[in-house]
Formats: sequence, C-alpha cells, structure tokens
Amino acid sequence: MNFFTPFLIEKQYNTLARRFSLSNPKTLIYGAPKSGKTSFALDFATNSQIPSKKIIYLNLNDLRISHDEAKSELLKLYLEKKIELLIIDNFTPSFSLPHLENIILLSNERQEVPSFVSLHCPNLTFIEYLSFCSKNISTDSLLKNFIKDGNLPSMPFLSEHQKMQYKQELLRLALGENLSLLTSLLPFQSQKITTFQFFTLLKKQIKISKDKIYLFFEKLQKEGIILFVPHLQPNKPKKLYFYDFSLSKTLSLHQTILPILENMFVLELFALSQEIYYDDFNCFVIPNMGKFLFMPFAQQEVIQKKLSKMPQEDLTIITLDFSDSSITHGINWKAMTFIEFALGGIE
Repeated sequence: MNFFTPFLIEKQYNTLARRFSLSNPKTLIYGAPKSGKTSFALDFATNSQIPSKKIIYLNLNDLRISHDEAKSELLKLYLEKKIELLIIDNFTPSFSLPHLENIILLSNERQEVPSFVSLHCPNLTFIEYLSFCSKNISTDSLLKNFIKDGNLPSMPFLSEHQKMQYKQELLRLALGENLSLLTSLLPFQSQKITTFQFFTLLKKQIKISKDKIYLFFEKLQKEGIILFVPHLQPNKPKKLYFYDFSLSKTLSLHQTILPILENMFVLELFALSQEIYYDDFNCFVIPNMGKFLFMPFAQQEVIQKKLSKMPQEDLTIITLDFSDSSITHGINWKAMTFIEFALGGIE
C-alpha cells in the first residue's frame, strides 16, 4: 500500500464503457462537470493489463491532499518504478508531472499540455444511455425517460426524487454566481444567437459589462457546456445548444419541448462528426454524410409541404414515430425515427 492507495480504493465503483476510446498513452480528457471523465479513466484502468497496485489515482481538488506532499510521493514511487499508470483528476498545469509513459489527465476545460493529446468526454448519446440502463423496459419508454431526465451519465443510477436536486446542485457548484446568466441563456436554446446579441438583450434587464458576458461564453465553450452550430455561410449567426439538452427543465418551470428535442438530436449529430452546419431551411449538414432535417412530430403531409420549398437534394428526415421514403418535388428523402437513427441507422 502506498500514499495514494486509499484514494483509488474510494473510487472503485462499477464503470461502464463509452462509445469513444483512449488510444494515446498520454491523454488529457476534458469535458463539462459530471460528463463521466473519471469513470471513463477508471474503466480504462480497470480493463488495462496494468496491475492495480501500480495504478495511481490523484484528485487535486481533494482537501486532504497537500500538493507538495503528493509531488514528493509521486517522485518517490516513480524512482522506485512502482507506477505504470497515473490518473490525475482536476489537473492544473502548475502540478508537475513525472516522466511516466502512461498518464491520464482529467479537466473540465481543454488545456494544451506538451506531449499530450486532448480527448473530449461529452454526455451520453442515446445508445450509451440504453447501455447504462438496467431496467427491463421498452426502448420507447427509455426514450421518454431520456427526454425527461437528460443525458448526464449519472441519471440512470439516481432515484426519481434525487435527479432534479442533483442537477441543480451540480450547476450551482460548477457556475457559482454565473448560474443566473446561464438561466438567462436558456430561452435561446436551439436558436440563432451571438454573444453581442445576448449582451444587448441582457443589459436591458441587469447592469452587466460586455467583457463579463464574453468571458462567460468563453468559459462555457471551454468546458463544453454550450455548443454552437455555424451556418453554411460564415457571416450568419450560429445556433446555440447545451451539453445537457434538458437544462431548461432543470432551471425553469417554463420550457418548450421542440428546442429540447432539437438539442437532443444535434448532440447525436455531434457524436457522428464535429463538423456540422445548418442552412436556410433549418437542415443540418455534415460533409460527406449528407443533409438531415429534424421534424419530430411530422407525418407524410407535413413533410411534403416542407419539401415543396426546398432545393432538390437527397435528405434524411428524423422524426419521433414516423418512417417512410419517397421522391417528392424531385427530392429523394428517407424518414426514420430518432430511435432508428440513434441506434445506427446512419452509417
């Protein structure tokens, strides 16, 4: 047993595989709070060929740990060749690292660390959510729960009465005084918005500086709490989405279902590609994959009316409960349900 053994033992809980993998021995995993970074790193460690006694886990936010003492102990174990894998949670660049081959760094924000590659850890996709759920219920029912609860990895393991309080407390700890700014941003979910437009609207309600708003947006983007989808034409405003599509349910009694569902769909697109655009017809375009239109409640008649105003390009339409395919107004289209799409309907 070494100085760090108790901290690793405290973290020994069941971990579940994610859709992405760790391929570089020196990797910084970053993502929003509670997106599953620690669980992913521990799952990798558990399934590696490295003996557990040679795996060191260190959380730099643990109040029991002196950073100077931790550095000294790490150096001692390294020189004694008793470390093969080092996992550092809540990493900061001020903490010096040993010259070890296998190191996993965990951080809320993306950081540039020499000789390390960066790996983003997002919240769950729907197929991951299914793998996390042990309940023996239908996929349709699980989708309803997914829409209701959101995509945080911890949601399938919490009791109903714990979920809302857990998510609210998480946001309080992560954002502090900026939580009210995030609440003000929620009405713009799935809408076109610029930082300056948000500042202009907000300053009518409260006294706030432009610099604070720009720093706020920068922080949210660094941590992956907000994501933007640009227009195909770069001079047009981007569309705003949240890392947890259910945020508006967490922070407000007044929300609209369509922006939540579109946000859910866009996060699935991001799981396919980081290069996503939208066009003037509210379609989403992924180069080399095609064009997607999200119409959750559409049926045949609504789709045909929408297509009559669009250019003649192949199109995949995603709905909640309607599947079909045809050629309408010269457009070769295929409609599939969100479940079909999320479970691998697009290759």
